[in-house]
Formats: sequence, structure tokens, C-alpha cells
Amino acid sequence: MLMITEDVKGKKYKALIDLLLRHCDRFAFVENRQLIEYEEEWLAYINNLTEGIAEHFIERKIQQEWETTKLSEGSAYVFYYHFNNSTKQFLNEYSNSLFNWISPDLPEDLQFYRDDTCMLAVCSHEGFFLVDESLWEVFD
Repeated sequence: MLMITEDVKGKKYKALIDLLLRHCDRFAFVENRQLIEYEEEWLAYINNLTEGIAEHFIERKIQQEWETTKLSEGSAYVFYYHFNNSTKQFLNEYSNSLFNWISPDLPEDLQFYRDDTCMLAVCSHEGFFLVDESLWEVFD
């Protein structure tokens, strides 16, 4: 995986999401539970935000680590969805940048998978993402 520290914005963001759709079958985002003051209200907010893609929801896991982060204490919710045209539209509608996926307005740390292999993982608040080298060559 390559580490990239430059944000992907605008037309390039949409082109990257299109490319990921051709190579990935699911995506995820993270909500760090340590940063959530009122958990029930926050989960209601996320449910409302993702209502349009609810039928593509796979599962919500409580995890201490994911592709870009390993928590020494505490845990996070990781929400998994099928990646298809409907969920692509959601990703394009709510942001025009990889690094705009950041709390408190949006979920964080987008991750895209082909089967069980992570193809791209974003750490928005740290300003970097990891990407499969062959996928990046096609995009770049």
C-alpha cells in the first residue's frame, strides 16, 4: 500500500470513487466512540444520514483497529456497506473530497474493499490515505 498525503478533491474525487466502484464490492466508515458524547443521539444522526443507503447496509462492528488506526484504549463503530451505484451516489452527494469525511459532520476513515482486501483506506483527521499500488497506477 502506498501512503498519499495529498487530498483528492472535486472531479478527481468523483473519478476515484468511480474507479473504486469498478474494483471494490464494499466500503466502510468509522465513528470513534471515545469522541461521541451522546451515543444514542449520534447513532440516530448516522441512521438519518445513511437512510438512503440503509438497504445496502451489511453490519456495524465494534472494533479497536481498522486499516489506518489502532486504538490503545476504547473502541469505534465501523459501519460496512455494499458498494454499488446507490452507495457511490451517497459518497458523491455528501462530499467532494476524501479528507472531508471527518467528524462531527460526517463519518470518518473511509475504507474500500475487494473481498477481504483493503484497496483504499483514509485517515481524514491525520491527512493521509493508503491505497493499493496497482489501483493508484490506474488512477494516477
